[in-house]
This record gives sequence, C-alpha cells and structure tokens, in this order.
Amino acid sequence: MKKIIGIDLGTTYSCVSFVNDYGQTEIVMNSDNERTMPSVVWFDGERAVVGKEAKEMSSTSPNAVCSFVKRNIGNDDFTFEVDGVQYTPEHVSSLILRKLVQDASEYTGEKVTDVVITCPAYFFIKERDATKRAGEMAGLNVLQIVNEPTAAAVAYGVKPGESSTKDTVVLVYDLGGGTFDITLIHVSENGLDVICTDGDHQLGGKDWDDCLVRHIARRFTDETGITLDLENKPEIYAELMQRAEQIKKQLTEKRSSQVKFFHEGETVQFDLSREDFERITEDLVEKTLVLTHQCLTVAKEQKGFPTFDKLVLVGGSSRMPMIINRLKQEFGMEPQLFEPDEAVAKGAAIIGNNIRLRKMIEEKLQSKNPSRDLTLDTATPTQISQAMQETAAETGYTLEVIQRAKKRVRNVTSKSFGSECIVGLTNNGEPIFAVINLIARNTPLPASKSENFSTMSDNQLAVRVAVAQNMEDFPNKNGENPPIPLDMCTLLWEGMLEMLPGLPRGSLTTDTYLIDENGLLTITTEDPASGNRLVQRIETGYSSINESAQTTKRCRELTVE
Repeated sequence: MKKIIGIDLGTTYSCVSFVNDYGQTEIVMNSDNERTMPSVVWFDGERAVVGKEAKEMSSTSPNAVCSFVKRNIGNDDFTFEVDGVQYTPEHVSSLILRKLVQDASEYTGEKVTDVVITCPAYFFIKERDATKRAGEMAGLNVLQIVNEPTAAAVAYGVKPGESSTKDTVVLVYDLGGGTFDITLIHVSENGLDVICTDGDHQLGGKDWDDCLVRHIARRFTDETGITLDLENKPEIYAELMQRAEQIKKQLTEKRSSQVKFFHEGETVQFDLSREDFERITEDLVEKTLVLTHQCLTVAKEQKGFPTFDKLVLVGGSSRMPMIINRLKQEFGMEPQLFEPDEAVAKGAAIIGNNIRLRKMIEEKLQSKNPSRDLTLDTATPTQISQAMQETAAETGYTLEVIQRAKKRVRNVTSKSFGSECIVGLTNNGEPIFAVINLIARNTPLPASKSENFSTMSDNQLAVRVAVAQNMEDFPNKNGENPPIPLDMCTLLWEGMLEMLPGLPRGSLTTDTYLIDENGLLTITTEDPASGNRLVQRIETGYSSINESAQTTKRCRELTVE
C-alpha cells in the first residue's frame, strides 16, 4: 500500500512520520540519522543544503542561510535574497519539504508523494494556502493541512471510543520553536471536536533565545564597553543564537549554565542560573497564559465547556521547567509532557493513514452497492463492519487500527470572516463602511453561511464584493451580530459583480461563505434577478514575486541536499 506521510513543518525543527505495516506510527530517521531536522536552508551556488549542515553554516555564511521562515509564510512583503535571486517563504519551505520527503522515500524504500502537513491552529487562509502551495511546489500531493494541536491530540492517544477518554476535554498547550497555540478539544464516542483555539504565530522558543541573546549582549557591553551591532552584523547574531539555544537546553536539564563569548579580542564569561533565565523571560510565559485564559473564557461562555480534564504539553519549548511549573501553579493539575518533538508528526501520519483507510472502506462499500452512494456516514453498521473487516484482511492491520478511520476529527475557524458593506451615513451624507461577519471565529468546520445585502441606488449596474477577516467572536452579549470597523479587519479579496440593469434601489444580492475542513474559504455572490454569480476561492499569500519566471526557475533547478 502506498504510504502517506505526516509532516510537522516546524519553525525551528521539522519531523516526519508514517504508519508502518503493523499499524504503528514510526519516525523517519533523516540523512543525519536523527529524528528531527533543523528547518534551515543554506543556498550554496546551485545547491540548497537543508538541515543540520545548513544550521552550522549560519554563523559563517549568515547572508546565505535562511532560518525561521515559517514565521513569514504567507507574508507578501518577505523575501530572502541570495546572489540577486529572491526566494519567497513558500520557495524556502518547499526546499525543506523536498528534503524531508527525500529522506522519507529513502527510509521507507518507496517514493513518497502523498502527505499531510501540519500548521499552527492560529494560521488561517493566507498562511494555510501558502503552506499548501509550498507542498505543491515540492511536487507533493497535499491531502490535508492539519492543525498542530489536533494532530498532537490524535497522537497522544485520546482515541474516541475508549472508556478512559469518553467525554474528555483536553487542553493542548503547544509551544514550538516559533509559534504558540492553545486549543481545547472535546473527545467523545464520535471523534475529536476542537472547541476553540487561540494563539500567536509570532511567539515561540525563538523568543526565549532572543531574550538570552540580548542578555549576553548587554553583559558583554557592560563589561567591555563594546556595543554589539546585532542588527547589522548577522554573523554575530547567528553565533549568539546558536549559543543561546544551547544554554536554553542546558538550563532545562541543569540549574545553571556557563556563558562564554569572545569578540574583538574581548571575552565575557559568567554563570547564568535557571532563575535568571526565568526572570528575563517571565513576560513570555505570562503572554501564553493570557492567550490560554482567553481560549478558556470562550469555551466557558460561548461553547458550554467550563473546565477541562487533561493538560497536554507538546512542542519542544514546552519542556522548559518554567512552563511546566507555571502551568501547574496556574491550573492546579500536573501537565502531561507528551513527545514534544514528535507528537505532531505522528498525529499527522495517523490522520493521513485514516484518509487512506477511509477511502478503501468506502470503495468496498460502493463496489457492493454500485447503485447507491454509500459512505461511512450513510451505510448501515453491518455494511460498514463487513467493509472494515475486508480492509483489515487486505492491509494486515488489526480491526482496531481500521476502526480509527471511522472517527471524526473536526476543527474550528481561528478567525471571523465577513463582507464589507455600507452600514450608515455620516452627518455629511458620506457612507460608513464596516464588515458584517458571516462566519464567526471558533465555528466548527466545515461551515457555510449566506447573507443578503441590498443595493444603494436605482439602476445599479455592479456591486463591489469585499471579503475580510477579523478577530471578533459574534454574536455579542446581546445576541447581536454587530458591524466590525474596517480598521479591525484585514481585506482578503475584492471583486465586482455585474447586476441586471434597471433594478430599483434595495435589490438584493446574496453572499455565501463556505469554509472547508482545511480552512480554505470559497465565497459566492449572486444577483438573483439576473442569475449572475461571482465565485472566488480565496487564494492569498502568493504575490507577484512568486510569478517571477527567474525566481521560480531558479528555485526549481536547485539541487536539494
């Protein structure tokens, strides 16, 4: 059977997993014989060197080494330039993905093309679409983009149907190298349902490293009188970042670490205690708690979940003692640190394998009932049981593994989406524009909603359709869906719909929003009078630089090692 691999495309480190012939998740050992790979690319002429060697070159060739690119994926304004060639975050990410898949193909002994890629729960359309494009640029068939905390929950073993996990609410605290997510998940007999999510994709272990870098730089200046130009001297910053990461890891295991830094003939050396490290990064820990309580408030006030049963920590940075101790103090329960570097990739592999198994089961259902459209949602229990047993016999998996495919994993939106419209007039008769949300943040996926809007004048020949995202959770406390000011929204797309001539003022148009399970949005605007329709799948985060023939060609011609 063709394998589907799960990829945790991380900010600092990436990991790959698959479900083996025994139905168990297995981590791919990369070309360096390690279980995770640095998400770093070194552009060396016609080569793109990815991983450990690239990271080691960051202090000697900083201008040719790209790190932390995930923080900019979907950002139209970011490019990484080497030798006059500009690379977008999608390009750089595609090179990382190509390397991961090359290692997976070598490890499994078969060519890998079908993948499930994870992303922070707090990513939305721009970032998710860019992540999918990166996979496609790498020549991959991206079956699904999965939220990292959801994948971690699947790997953790909160499997629906087990007596120990019936109706369990799990809080997943996911602090990675560059992003932070907090997600509340309800586990029931039917599957996993994300209740709500919050987070910050500009907050992660790198920020703890940056605090250490600044601390060392200040100590060096205080003791030597030499100011370190971290902004304009990337080689100094890269060297300090490597040292900071080592110190952070040492302080996870020990109570203190010795810091030594040499520059321009001067040396600074001092002991840094774990307490000192916790003091200079305390505000970062508290920021994660603010986001955690925001999520819990939504769960309690809007979703009917006042508390949670388990606190699961994933993401490499969550193993820091300050995180574990602070969460224990805050919530009065013991956090469970679960395979922080590998859980997300393993969960993605399980989800990918379930996609394959579900397809096999439904093909067997259909083959026996060609005149009916049978699926796992419409077939009888007897039909499903027989198809599952046949699939188990064909794959060699146990029936328990096959039954995973029947369980649902349902995510929610992490932003609200709506249409820009005129909601009133000023005293001077000028129109007041705002956004009316159609789909609220934390709505279960897939989701669909329609709303009618009316024209402002007689014989209006066209209407402007503008789609925006924002952070509002409607309805408000009065049960209303209030207009959202434009300065609180981000415009995603706009277009024009032609109207039937001669219509009076107040003629209706209908906007319909559909967000699929991957979090990608399709909007349809229709003029009922003429039947004219404007359909747009929101595809953002792919600026004109991506269309540059030189850039695209150069990226594809690079040899990935």
